[in-house]
Amino acid sequence: MQTRMTPAPALAVILILLAGQPAAADAGQEPLPQPLRLESALAVIDADYPSLRRARALRERAERELEAERAASDIELEARLEARWVDPNDLVPVDGNDDSRAVVNARKLLSDFGHSSNRIAASQRQADLSLAEEELSHTRHRLAVLQRYFDVLLADLAFARDNEAMASAFVSLNRARERNELGQVSDIDLFELEARYQTARAVRLRSQQEQRRTRAELGEILNRPGEAPAQVLGPALPLALPGLPDIGRLLEAVDRQSPEIAIRRGEVEVAQRRVAAARTQHRPRLSAEAQVGAWVREFGGDRNPAAVGLVLEIPLYQGRRLSAAVGQATAERHQAQADLDLAMAEVRSAVRDLYYEIEALLIQRDEVTARMDYRELYIDRARALYDLEEAADLGDSMVQQSAAAHFNAATEYALALAFERLALMVGDRSLSPFSPDS
Repeated sequence: MQTRMTPAPALAVILILLAGQPAAADAGQEPLPQPLRLESALAVIDADYPSLRRARALRERAERELEAERAASDIELEARLEARWVDPNDLVPVDGNDDSRAVVNARKLLSDFGHSSNRIAASQRQADLSLAEEELSHTRHRLAVLQRYFDVLLADLAFARDNEAMASAFVSLNRARERNELGQVSDIDLFELEARYQTARAVRLRSQQEQRRTRAELGEILNRPGEAPAQVLGPALPLALPGLPDIGRLLEAVDRQSPEIAIRRGEVEVAQRRVAAARTQHRPRLSAEAQVGAWVREFGGDRNPAAVGLVLEIPLYQGRRLSAAVGQATAERHQAQADLDLAMAEVRSAVRDLYYEIEALLIQRDEVTARMDYRELYIDRARALYDLEEAADLGDSMVQQSAAAHFNAATEYALALAFERLALMVGDRSLSPFSPDS
C-alpha cells in the first residue's frame, strides 16, 4: 500500500501564531478581539496613532494661531509703579525728594483699516484646512488598515498553498526513494525530486515568515506594536462592490469634491489673504487709551488723576520692509497655485490609473470564477481517482486548489483597495466597498 502524507497546515499555523503572540497588550488599551474580523479592526483604529496625533496637533496649532490673531485687538492693561528719588530744581513748587508714582494704562485697538481682518481671515481658513487635513488623515489611515489586514489574509492563503506544495513534493520524494531502492528510479531523477522538495521547503519558510511579518505590521497600524493578532478572519467572498462610474464623471468629481484638491484650493485662498495682509500692514492704527494715576509730587499738566483719548498712528516710512513682505507673500501664493495645479494633474492621473486597474480586475474576476469552477471539478475528479486507488495522492490537485483560492482572494482584495482609493480621491463614499462607519 502506498504511503500517504496528510498535509497539516493548521498545526503549522498554530505554531506560527503562538510564536508571534505578545506577552501583554498595552496597559491602557483593550486587547484586540479574537478572532479578529475586518469590522473589528476598523472599529479599533486608535486616534493616538502617530500620524493621527500629528494631524491633530497641526489642527490644534492652527486653532491657537487663529486665537492669537483674534486676541491681537484685545484690550491691554498695564500697571506701572515707580519708586523715585529726585533732586528738585529751584523752579518747582514742591521741594521734596520723593517722586514716586503709580499709573494704570488701558489701550484698545479700534481699527487698523483692514490689516487685522485679513490676517484673521487667513488664520480662519488655515484652521478650516487643518481640520480637513485631520479628517483626510483618518481616511488614509483607514485605507492603510485595510491594506495591512488583507496582507495578513493573503499571507495565510499563500502559506496554505506553499504548505500543500511542500507536502506534495515530500510525498513524491518519499515514493521515489522507495522506487530507487528497487532500481525503478534513477539517481539523477531522485536528486531532481530532492531539489524540488528543498525548494518547496524554502518557499514554505518564506511564507511562514510573511505570516509573522504581516501580523506584526497589522499590530503596528492598529497602534498595538506588541500585539500580533493570532486569528484573522476574512470577509465573505466575493465582495459586494459598487458600480464603476464613467471615467468622465470621475474626473468631474475630482474637480468638484476631491478632498485633496479642496485643501490645495484652500491653501491658495490662505496665500491670497496673506498677500492682502502684507499690503495693508502700513495702514494707520486707531486706538483708544485711558489712564489713571497717583503721584506723590502732583504738579504739572501731565499728572492728571484720569485721562482718556484717541490715538492715531500713521506710518510714514518703513524702508524696504513693506515691499519685502509683499514679495514674500506673493511668492507663497504662486507656490500654492503651483501646488494646486500639480495636485490636480496628479489626482486626475491617479484616478485614470485606478479606473483602468479596476476595469482589468473586473475582467480578472471573471477569470477567477472560471478557474475556481475548473479547480473544484478537478479536485472532485482527483478525489474519485484517489478513492479508487487509481491515483497515488491528491498533492498536485490540492496545491492548485489552494493557488486558485489565493488568486481569488488577491483579486477581490485588490478590487476593494482600488475602489477605496478611488473613493478617497474623488471624495465619494458611495464608492467604498465597506461602510465608512464600520
